[in-house]
Amino acid sequence: MNYIEVKVNFNKEQTELSEILIAFLAEQGFESFYEENDSLFAYIEEANYNLKNLDELLKSYKVSYSTKIIPQQNWNAEWEKNFEPTVVEDLLSIKAPFHDMDFNTKYNIIIEPKMSFGTGHHATTWMMCKLIGEYDFENKDVLDYGCGTGILAIFAALLKAKDIYAIDIDEWAYENTIENANRNNTPQIKAIQGDINSIPDKTFDFIFANINLNVLKKDIPTLAKHLNNGGKIFFSGFLNNELVQIQKVCSENNLSFNKAIQKDNWTACVFNKI
Repeated sequence: MNYIEVKVNFNKEQTELSEILIAFLAEQGFESFYEENDSLFAYIEEANYNLKNLDELLKSYKVSYSTKIIPQQNWNAEWEKNFEPTVVEDLLSIKAPFHDMDFNTKYNIIIEPKMSFGTGHHATTWMMCKLIGEYDFENKDVLDYGCGTGILAIFAALLKAKDIYAIDIDEWAYENTIENANRNNTPQIKAIQGDINSIPDKTFDFIFANINLNVLKKDIPTLAKHLNNGGKIFFSGFLNNELVQIQKVCSENNLSFNKAIQKDNWTACVFNKI
């Protein structure tokens, strides 16, 4: 399975467009992003790539771009070239196996990112980790929906969660989650490849969903049914001005607003099951 790399070039007056374009590209199926100098790099499976949609989007913002094919066997080299450790305050450090530095944080996670989204670099994952660190997970049941690398599930396991399910529709994410769970000695994580209909027939004390606005709005009703009364559900993957849309869907599904934090124009939030 090949990927398409799209490199978007910004001039000095356009750099603020980066976060906006990431949101729109994520809705088109782009899975991973990183920024370097005045460029945004975005990756999508070749089978999901739509040149017409991309061209219309980027022309509307008057930015230039280029594309190239990234063969499957070269993807890890791309990640290793660009992947730097991430530190979430004094709480958590996230690094790859090829990093030899140590960090003075309470928890440490080793992630082999491969093709999966969720290395801690993006503001949404960083904020989810920060919020998760504020709650007591000991002996709790957790669902990580759209798990990517499995980083949120692994963090819950380090916080002594009892039973954890990590679900992602992408085969690479599923395989990557298994690999990363094993690497971090978190056997309580059960990885599942599938969509919203693949969630086990049970309820959870905590649910994580770091995806994008459209998927969240569609899947919140089902996710709410899998949350225990009094349980908490964490959302991210949407821009600050989109929180009102999440709040509306949540209020219609017996989820009350708890708190929200913001970083780089993105929001992460927590809701309680009434």
